[in-house]
Amino acid sequence: MTMNFLPSRNRSGWIEPSDGKAEGLRAHAAECRELANRCWHEESKRRYEELAHQWLELAEQRQRSA
Repeated sequence: MTMNFLPSRNRSGWIEPSDGKAEGLRAHAAECRELANRCWHEESKRRYEELAHQWLELAEQRQRSA
């Protein structure tokens, strides 16, 4: 499964410049989601999904502070 992320948009709708660090964080989130999709054990699946969510939150924080 391939995850494609659209560029982030700020509140005015303009596309914000790419941030390599934020993209790396989003890549970690995509990897966690991929692992979650492969898991058959529900607890492991939930934990990978939670990790993906946390990586995305970090990417958003990074994008806002950049």
